[in-house]
Amino acid sequence: MAVMKRYRVTEKNPFVKPKKSDVRKTKMSEIVSKIKKIDQSLTRAVANFVSKNKRTPTELDLMKDSVAVPLITQRKRLVKQYNYLKQEIKFAENTYTMIKGDNPIKRAKRSFQGITPSNPFSGNKEYQIDNKSVPALSPIRRVGTNSNKMGTLWDPRFNAGDITVDPKIARYYKKLTGGF
Repeated sequence: MAVMKRYRVTEKNPFVKPKKSDVRKTKMSEIVSKIKKIDQSLTRAVANFVSKNKRTPTELDLMKDSVAVPLITQRKRLVKQYNYLKQEIKFAENTYTMIKGDNPIKRAKRSFQGITPSNPFSGNKEYQIDNKSVPALSPIRRVGTNSNKMGTLWDPRFNAGDITVDPKIARYYKKLTGGF
């Protein structure tokens, strides 16, 4: 019977897959080093411009320079990548802290607090019929008991004759409605 050796992967082993956060951080450090190199090249381009023209260049002057234009565009792209990775790390950290701080057992205890383990439908429960009967009210009698509906559209005695138009503006309404 052959004995099988088990190899244990440790951090000293070069074939260990790095964690996602470590990958992001190494990418960020690479981006920062690239930005520093580009800044050095831009500084050299600005120094060349100053030595030729005896003045500091404006942004327009740099945009006309064939050496500075690709450096500036590459720097902007790298800065965008860096900011994106920074936001990604922040989102991942916030998500981790939210998940880490969440305790589903405590939440469940809080949610189900007050619920008894007994079945609410079991037992001797029956429907009680109330012997008090109240006669139905006619709409007119209902308005009589509820005086705040009198004279409104909900008043059953309300009809089209109750609507009156001020004679001063009656002609205007006839023009708008075509005589109706």
